[in-house]
Amino acid sequence: MTLGKFRYRPALLMTATLSLAGCLALPQASFMLGRLALQSMGVENVRIGRWAVPVDAMTLEPTALARAGLDMAGMPVSLELPLSLTPPDAAPDINLTGYAWQLVVPGAEPVSGDVDEPVSLRGGEPATLRLPVDLFPETPEREGAAYDQKLLALAQRLADRQQLPAGSTLSLTPRLDSQMARLIPAPTITLDIGDGGAQESAAALPTPVYPPKTGVSSDDTAEPETPLPAESP
Repeated sequence: MTLGKFRYRPALLMTATLSLAGCLALPQASFMLGRLALQSMGVENVRIGRWAVPVDAMTLEPTALARAGLDMAGMPVSLELPLSLTPPDAAPDINLTGYAWQLVVPGAEPVSGDVDEPVSLRGGEPATLRLPVDLFPETPEREGAAYDQKLLALAQRLADRQQLPAGSTLSLTPRLDSQMARLIPAPTITLDIGDGGAQESAAALPTPVYPPKTGVSSDDTAEPETPLPAESP
């Protein structure tokens, strides 16, 4: 009977060890997510509708494009933005279910979106993301000659440099699976584009919001009032 009493201890020890290892991996995964490096790998496939934008797009007149059958009223500049997302070398394997993104480009309206595409992150290995983007020039109306000129200017600038212009900011928030999302927060990685194409990436975890304490009234925390001295007769 004594042997039977201790027969299951190795199995219990193994289960406890695996559980402890999983608990230790969670803070490591949270720390490594905060060190993800985001990099833009250029701008590709710049187009207005089905028209691929050439480098000399500004030499084309909007009226000539209209005669060719291209109506630019309400049309965006569409492009593909290849990105590189790299975790640190010592990071554990992490599977994302997708990501949310926001993009600010000078001269264009801010845009945002949500991509439901699984991404597998492996330590030290860059994962390539391809982000489809539609940019509208920053104008009061999305039609007319002024809109057409700004649309062509934005398209030509992106096609000519083949990269995001200086002053652009891209923010990306990975989406974890439901089980991991309940245990660790996902950071928001921000990529700033500087002069000459310089890139600076930084990740920030969300600021926790704590619920207000309940059961404590303002009277309990207020300082007691000091009684006034009695007047002498």
